[in-house]
Amino acid sequence: MLLVLVLAGLVPGLATVWLLRRRGWVLALLAGLGVTVSLPGLLLVAMIAFPPLGIAVALAALVAALRAYDDGRVLIGTAWAATAVIALGCAGVAL
Repeated sequence: MLLVLVLAGLVPGLATVWLLRRRGWVLALLAGLGVTVSLPGLLLVAMIAFPPLGIAVALAALVAALRAYDDGRVLIGTAWAATAVIALGCAGVAL
C-alpha cells in the first residue's frame, strides 16, 4: 500500500516533467517538483473541506499501522499512526 501511495504522489510530477521537457529541463524539473510537493497539501485541504474523507484516510492509516506493527516494522507503523492522527485532526475529531 505504501508503494502505491508513493507512486500516486510521484506520477503527476513525472508526467509534468515529461510534458514540459521541450521548454527546458530546469523549468520542467521545477514544475514537476511543484506538482509533487503540492499533492500532500491538496489532500490536507480536501480532508479539511470534507471531513468524512479525513475519517476514511485515518481508518485506512490505522489499519496499515496495525499491520506494520504486527510485522515488526515499528518505524513504518509509527509513520502510519502519525498519518492517522493528522487525518483525524483535519477532520475535526478531538483526541
